[in-house]
Parts: sequence; C-alpha cells; structure tokens
Amino acid sequence: MTLQVQPLEITLRKPFRIAHGTSTVRTNAVVHLDGAFGEAGLPPYLGTTADDVREYVARLDLGPLDGLPPVHHVLSRLPEGPSAARCAVDLAVHDLWGKRIGRPLYELFGLDPRMSPRSFVTLSIPDSLDELREQAGRFGPEDRLKLKVGSGDPDRDLAVVRTAREATRAMIAVDANGGWSIPQTMRLAPLLHDVGVEFLEQPIASRDADDWHLLRRLLPHHGVPPIFADESVFTADDVVMLAGAVDGVNFKLAKCGGLAPTRSMVSVARALDLKIMLGCMIESSLAVAAAAHLAPLADYVDLDAPLLIRDDPFDGVLLEEGRVLPTGRPGIGAVPTSTYAGTGA
Repeated sequence: MTLQVQPLEITLRKPFRIAHGTSTVRTNAVVHLDGAFGEAGLPPYLGTTADDVREYVARLDLGPLDGLPPVHHVLSRLPEGPSAARCAVDLAVHDLWGKRIGRPLYELFGLDPRMSPRSFVTLSIPDSLDELREQAGRFGPEDRLKLKVGSGDPDRDLAVVRTAREATRAMIAVDANGGWSIPQTMRLAPLLHDVGVEFLEQPIASRDADDWHLLRRLLPHHGVPPIFADESVFTADDVVMLAGAVDGVNFKLAKCGGLAPTRSMVSVARALDLKIMLGCMIESSLAVAAAAHLAPLADYVDLDAPLLIRDDPFDGVLLEEGRVLPTGRPGIGAVPTSTYAGTGA
C-alpha cells in the first residue's frame, strides 16, 4: 500500500512570538494512506522539514494492510527517523485502523472524551502590556490561559504575568520555551507562585537531565509553581531521566512520534507520579484531533492550535465548554475542508 506525502502550509491569524522566534506561516506535511491521514507538525526546533518527511516515507514498506491493519506490529517495525515523520505515519495507520473498524479511536482506546480537561488558550509574547491586558481581560474564571514568556528580558516576562493576573481570574500557566537560565528561574519562580501561576513550563532549554536536577536542588521546596518539561522530552528514557527533577511533562505527538509512543510515554510518566499535559504544535485540526483522542489521559490539555490558524484545512474537532473534542467520526475523525489543496504526491 502506497504512502503519499503532501506539504501543508498553515497561516496563523496573527504573528505568534515565543522564545524560539516569531512565526506567521508554518509548513507541515500530511501523509495519505488509502483514504486515511496523518500530519507531521514541523516547528523549527525539531529541525525537520516536509522534504525530510517525504524522504522518510519514501523508504517505507508497510505491506498490503488488507483488512484490519495490525497496528502494533506495523508501527513497531518503523525504522528510526525524525519523530514528526514517524508521527505522521503513526497517525495515518491509526486513522486507517479506526476507519476500517468504523469507530473513533477514543472508543478503541477505551477512553471517554467527556473526561477531557478544558484546554488552555495560548497568548504569545505581546508587543505591549496594554495589548496583553486587553487580550487577557477576555478570559473568565472558568478559562485556562497560557502565557508565552522568554522575551530575553526576565523582568518584562514577570511584568507580562503580573499584568495578565491583574486582568483576569482565569487559571494561568507560564511557558518560557527554554528562554531562562537556571539563576533567572530561581529568581522568578517564587514570584510566579506569589501571583498564583498554576505551573511553569520549560523554563530552561537544556536536554541534559543534570541541569534539571540541579535546578530542582536549587529551588525552594515550597513556594514555587510545579515545573513541567516540554522540549527536553522526546522519549520514554527522557521521562525517566527527569523523574524527580520535574513535576510533569508536556507530551506532543509530533515530538514523541505519534499516538502509540505517546500512550507508552504517558504510562511511564504516570508510574513515576508525574503530571500529564497533552499539547500540540502549530498544526491543523487533523493533528489536534488525533491528540484529542488521548486528552482523557491528561491532567492538563493545550490543544488550541485550531484557534490560532486561519483557513483550517481539516475539520476534525469540536469546541465545547472549553474542551477540544473529537468529532466522533471513525478513526481520527478529521476530514479535509475546501481549503485543503492536497491529494498526495
């Protein structure tokens, strides 16, 4: 059975600034497999392009996949390669499996989407505090708001958080995307706790577990927000190495390699008494819908990409009372919209 790859250009509603840089357009990739789809989210920090996905897929032979695909065996035989490319194949195989059975993936996983947490909505690093105050003021007590910091000026980052806290009673989390040093994190973390920050995500950039354990030893035992890792975790081994240094992990399908490895990594994290966050890249509703099937496994969810992009090329999720839910269609449940130009190439 032939896999085909189509580049997928995604335009954001407005420039999105984080510590890694500012984006207005992202180019992802969609894998086609006999009427099933999978998406590779390709943020710059992964270092993977749509051409890399195409090259990875070109050397695969999944076999005929007649009847019900043997998902576990097919995916366990995937060769090493970029995590986002393996994710796109993983999603397409799962989508085909669900479509052949005629049921949504959450049912096949034994999960209830009604147990999904409300999703955070992310605000990028603002150009001005007045702009931030206006944006944050739209959120109410039931909402969950994630603030991007890591601007290069820690004092301004702190002012961003304090301004948002003054403007809204929403739950607030802070994501530095590795934009702080260990000393800066030591200074800022207690101050974030004082304004009621729910957790602090990826304060330092290091993938070296020793740096994370050093940070944990230097932070006070009380009076700081829980610390979550994101860009430092790609594999189950990373989860194990960070146990005791962090309080939780943000899992994203594109960096973990798809649904199957993400489910395994979540189980490892639970066994180590870590909190679970399920996040996304700048992706269409295809990838976000796939993640939404796993949302009942999470303590926190950040699946707001469909709110950040213009002309979503897939219809795949429902937004209900702050939750991002699958549609209930078979498989991933995402179907191309009129803005999706690709058919595979």
